[in-house]
Amino acid sequence: MRRVASALYLILGFVIALGAYGHGFMGRRNIDVELDKFTIAPNVYTMLYVVWYFVSGCMLLFGVTIIWSWLRQRRGERQLLFVSYLIGLLYLASGVGGMIYRNGDRFMGTFVIEGALLLAATYVLGRAPAAERRAA
Repeated sequence: MRRVASALYLILGFVIALGAYGHGFMGRRNIDVELDKFTIAPNVYTMLYVVWYFVSGCMLLFGVTIIWSWLRQRRGERQLLFVSYLIGLLYLASGVGGMIYRNGDRFMGTFVIEGALLLAATYVLGRAPAAERRAA
C-alpha cells in the first residue's frame, strides 16, 4: 500500500507542477479570446493577468513542494507531509466550492480528485510503518 501511495504522491506532485504550464500558457489562450470580446478597464485587465500568473506560480510551487516532500519522506522525514495535507485540503475545498459556485462544472472535479488523492496518499505515507508501531 505504501508503495502505491508513494508513486501516486510523486505523480500528483508532477501533475500539479505541470498544471502551472497548462494554466499559465495554454489556459491563457482561452482567456484572451473571451476577454477580447469586452471593453475592460486597463487596470482590471492587467490585474486579471497578475492574478492568473500568480496562481500558475502557486501551482508550480505546490507541485515542487510535493516532490521535495516525497524525496524527504523517502529518507524517513515526515515533517513536510503536513504541507501536503494543506495543499490537498486547498485543492479539495477549491474543487468542491468551484463545482457549487459554477453549477456542477465537471472541470472543477479535477481539483476534487487531485485533492482527495493527495490527502489519501499523504495519510498512507504519514503513518508509521508496522515495524515502528510495534516498537513504540
